[in-house]
Amino acid sequence: MTTILALLIFSTFCFAQPPVRQSATLTKVSDGDTVWVLITGRRVKLRLLGIDTPEKFNSRKLDKDARKCGVDRKYMRRLGLAATRYAKSLLHKGQKVRVAVYGHGYYGRTLAMVYLPDGTCYNERVVKDGYACLYKYRGHKSKEIPLPEWQTLNRLLIKARRNKAGLWGEYFEVMDCLCR
Repeated sequence: MTTILALLIFSTFCFAQPPVRQSATLTKVSDGDTVWVLITGRRVKLRLLGIDTPEKFNSRKLDKDARKCGVDRKYMRRLGLAATRYAKSLLHKGQKVRVAVYGHGYYGRTLAMVYLPDGTCYNERVVKDGYACLYKYRGHKSKEIPLPEWQTLNRLLIKARRNKAGLWGEYFEVMDCLCR
């Protein structure tokens, strides 16, 4: 009983602190789930918390995803390019955004939620519109997305899948594979 109580207190303490929210200027969209921003004069690479879009760059992850889903690299890369085009349709160089920083991920990138000028959360929108899966934090428990944010993204993913939104339309089988 004492152990359970200690775990509850610890987990509450870990996520009780709200994320650091700040204004930023978008400088570059790398792909659907990675952007660069300028925060207080410093250029910062943001890994968008909770989401994972298909790869557009030739990489081991692209190869792994293509093998896993039974398609060739070129086919898989097409989805990544579509996700990047989608990101660039909403995120523009020089655009003022708000970011909620949740710390740093496995590769040292800053983990964040990005809010568009109208207040819309980009991380939620890209899932809702069918261009992203939920990111899987395998073995990095301290870097996981807080439960309320994850639940929101999961509801949006289920709805996008059911409605065949975005990539779920033409590439349903591959998206289904990637999002497992």
